Amino acid sequence: MAKQFCWVKAIGAFASVVIFLFVVSGQAMGAEQKKEKSYPFEGFVGVKGSKYVGQETCEMCHEKEAREFKLSTHSRLNIEHGQTKAQGCEMCHGPGSIHVDAGGGKGKGIINPRKNPEVCFSCHMDKKMEFRLPFHHPVLEGKMGCADCHSAHGAEVKPWSATTLSGMNEACYKCHKIQRGPFVWEHEALREGCTACHKVHGSVNDKMLLIRDSNLCLRCHTQMDFPVIGRSNHAARMPQGTCFSAGCHTAVHGSNFDDHLRY
Repeated sequence: MAKQFCWVKAIGAFASVVIFLFVVSGQAMGAEQKKEKSYPFEGFVGVKGSKYVGQETCEMCHEKEAREFKLSTHSRLNIEHGQTKAQGCEMCHGPGSIHVDAGGGKGKGIINPRKNPEVCFSCHMDKKMEFRLPFHHPVLEGKMGCADCHSAHGAEVKPWSATTLSGMNEACYKCHKIQRGPFVWEHEALREGCTACHKVHGSVNDKMLLIRDSNLCLRCHTQMDFPVIGRSNHAARMPQGTCFSAGCHTAVHGSNFDDHLRY
């Protein structure tokens, strides 16, 4: 009986050692994976020791930004309630007392959302997740910022909405100039905006497309006698690849040579 008890203790000790090694190795692997997948911006930290001074103080120097802010969607979040101190400019730039005492200036005691998107992600958490998708604009990598596309102070905060004063695609055309045209034969879908085909923050599909195959085009180009599209039967063509990669309609944004956007 005593011998059997010793065997049980030995097996129990061995199992404990195995479990311990498994947990430790798992933690090490997890830490290593986290290290490999880390991004430059992983937390929004305010300026230590700074206190709120109120938007009126900011307006003394930043008159232009203050005028724009009153037209911005962000200004509608400026809800005064009880002891809430983070109002107006300080909702995004943090408490401004150190900045004011330093006499202003870039990088002096104030948070700059242009350099650290975590300020934006503190509210727009869904966009942070989209930037982690396989195909995305390189915001988390620090190669561009939210302000490259959005004017956070003014009405252009959402450039492809009805609130914008510019064209639907102006934010995209600042970098993607070739897609602007003009083209002899334009793709009418561009009039609806780049977002008709692309996910602007990030996507699981190459080119940040909404859909990776010909179904992207078939959302608009379909008809009752499908697979006839236009006046041509596409039954033998569609299995060869997507509309834009099978050597057919390669000029998807517009063409100067072919009215079917073939090249």
